[in-house]
Amino acid sequence: MKLAFSLYDELLSLGHPPDLNIYNSLIAVCTAADDFAAAEGIFTEMRDKGVKPKSMTYLKYIWACFRSRQPDLAYKMLLNMENEWRVPTREDYGRMLKLFKWHQHADGKLHCVQGIVQDVNMHPGSAGSLESLGPDIVSGLFKEAQLRKRPDEVVRLAETLTRGGVKLDRFQLVGVIFAHLSLNEAVKAFSVLVEMYENKLSPPERTVEGIAEELAKHSASVDESYYLLESRKAAGGEVPLPAVNIVIEACAMMGDLDRAFATWAELEQLALQPNTGTFNALLHTCVRTREIASGRRLLSRMAQDGVKPDSKTFMHQASLHVMAREESLALDVLKQCKEANCVPTGKMYVGLINMMIRGRKGNAAKELLEEMRTHHNVSKALTQKVEDASS
Repeated sequence: MKLAFSLYDELLSLGHPPDLNIYNSLIAVCTAADDFAAAEGIFTEMRDKGVKPKSMTYLKYIWACFRSRQPDLAYKMLLNMENEWRVPTREDYGRMLKLFKWHQHADGKLHCVQGIVQDVNMHPGSAGSLESLGPDIVSGLFKEAQLRKRPDEVVRLAETLTRGGVKLDRFQLVGVIFAHLSLNEAVKAFSVLVEMYENKLSPPERTVEGIAEELAKHSASVDESYYLLESRKAAGGEVPLPAVNIVIEACAMMGDLDRAFATWAELEQLALQPNTGTFNALLHTCVRTREIASGRRLLSRMAQDGVKPDSKTFMHQASLHVMAREESLALDVLKQCKEANCVPTGKMYVGLINMMIRGRKGNAAKELLEEMRTHHNVSKALTQKVEDASS
């Protein structure tokens, strides 16, 4: 390194102005000696002498940082490079992305993804997609963040890709939803779910239930979610009916009958007609609040409107009969459910089994338990409970 600078000083003494190649060589020498402060000084001198660094100049420094396991310095120089209007190629971003991944540098990874996305958008015909740089880059980043239990990183990655115009797939959107839920951002999770519905993507049932449960923890979150849908309508967009149903389901979990029915009443303003999911959410509210009469009126309205019941409808109907101590009618609903080619839910079986146990009909409870086994897993606790009742 001393020899290189001695030669450099000799050139200056002979009146030879240094050019870009000389400065590049000096930077290579400094970084090879892990003297990054000296290398940064070369950049400063270049600017003072009016010699503009090129992309290769910055990249020499950046690759050396990675070799020396200093990703923070690499990230800082990448930002400087872009600020000086020296944008890396898509391939360079891809190489840096892999190195930032290896060093587990979240900001660097996200920045490289953003750079690749912007390049793809500016040159749509060149390669076509972010994945063209390597096998499942986006999916790999999501999986890595999830395995490391970094929901904040998942959310930031999703925001970066979305701003760049990249459409996330079903798996990735579900991952973003659970990341928001982990961060106690229920309304943002709901917003992503609305996006899924808008793109005709079907979310897993446990995802929908998870959002409803989180919204139900705060009435303000339920109201904010509904206002989000109302704003979409006011802006001329479509409102997915399943999203409205989730708001009603959250009302059910809160045990707020008035809010649930008020949301139902707004369907007409949203240019929507209630479906089976809507009635199921309303029936769930009635079950939670023990409003048997209201639940029965809903079932009549459902039949009147020609809305076909499903397994959840029968489950809620049976629950209303159980609450009213109408044992025969509750069992009749189970029969109707099977005749409609609907698989009775596990909760429906548990409700009927408990009804039989309370009525001291242990053998009937045991029969229902065996029937339940053909469709669902049965817990040891429920099995023991039935055995005790039938012995």
